[in-house]
Amino acid sequence: MKSKKTKILKNTKIDIKIKLAALWLIFMFLYIYTDFYKLYLPKKIEEIMAGKIDEFDITQMSLLLIAIVTIIPACMIYLSLIMNAKSNRLLNIIFGIFHLAIGIVNIIGTTWHFYMFYGALLIIVSILIVLTAWKWPIEIDTNNI
Repeated sequence: MKSKKTKILKNTKIDIKIKLAALWLIFMFLYIYTDFYKLYLPKKIEEIMAGKIDEFDITQMSLLLIAIVTIIPACMIYLSLIMNAKSNRLLNIIFGIFHLAIGIVNIIGTTWHFYMFYGALLIIVSILIVLTAWKWPIEIDTNNI
C-alpha cells in the first residue's frame, strides 16, 4: 500500500527590513493617492491657483517643508533595507511616530469620507511601522558571556 503524500505550501519568513520597506511603500502610495484625490475637492484647484493650501499661503518655505515631510517615506523604503539594526529600528520608530502625529492632525475636522478613509489608513500603517520596528528580533551574543 502506497502512502499518500500531501503537499503543503511552505510559509516563508520575511525579514523585518523587507516588512518595514513594504510598509513605507504602502505609506508613500497612500500619501500620493490622498493628495491626488484631494485635487478633486470643489474649488481646490482655484485655491491652489490663488496661492493657498488649506487656507495657508503657498511659499517657498511651506513647499520645502512639505517636500521634506513627504520625502521621508520614500527614503525610508531604501534606508529600511540598508541600515544596521539599531539605527534602522530607531529611525523607523521616530519617523513612524512623526507621521502618525501628522496623520492624526490632518484627519481632525475633515468631513470628506475619502480623506477620513485615507487618513485612517495612514494612521494604521504608521502604527504598524512603529510596532514592527519596536518588536525588532533580538539576538543573544553568546561570544561575550
